[in-house]
Amino acid sequence: MRRDSEFQSYRVVLIATDIHKTFDSGNSGKEVLDGVSLAVSPGDFVMITGTSGAGKSTLLHILCGLDQPTSGEVFFDGNPYSTLSAGESSRLRGECFGFVFQTPHLLMDRTVFENVTLPFCYGPKITKSEIGRRCMDILEYVGLGKDGGRYPATLSGGELQRVVFARALVREPRVIFADEPTGSLDRKNSLNMLDLLKKKSEQGCAVVMVTHDHSLKSYGTRFLSLDKR
Repeated sequence: MRRDSEFQSYRVVLIATDIHKTFDSGNSGKEVLDGVSLAVSPGDFVMITGTSGAGKSTLLHILCGLDQPTSGEVFFDGNPYSTLSAGESSRLRGECFGFVFQTPHLLMDRTVFENVTLPFCYGPKITKSEIGRRCMDILEYVGLGKDGGRYPATLSGGELQRVVFARALVREPRVIFADEPTGSLDRKNSLNMLDLLKKKSEQGCAVVMVTHDHSLKSYGTRFLSLDKR
């Protein structure tokens, strides 16, 4: 069983215990994850590294409830994912988690502002005025305060990723899951993105990020390295 470098038992919000994941491959199974355990506390900036095919993205998807392990369990606030219904799991992701992936996945026929409002379609309803205030505040935070009326097709790669980051933050998540968020960015925009993630972790939000870029490790506070099976 592999554990992360500083397994902490205090103030833990997310725990993964003995995670195994096997994919069907012809007449046999291909084991991608072999007994991975991890604990995440508020303010942690966890970096998951490893070679291509080591299971980094698979682990991230299991940690945020988008995929299920073959065996093992993930807990959020002490509650095991395996006991959650599909609706409860969806609400957990919508209310407590934020997501930043390498590909923006923005709606091209919606403005920047409209894209950032999308997370409010899920979870507890709030007033339109409060939604507007939060969206404008978060766009200002990521440096796009004057760009809410623009469409994704008019934005640069770095600006697109800032929109994704704003959308991930607008509901004030407790954990941000980021899968190669700088993979399609140049060096300058990569560091800008990492600065924003680091700032959120310093404000108490936990960040769990997959990356193959070891030069970014200085941003992390916790590290988990996976080996290809």
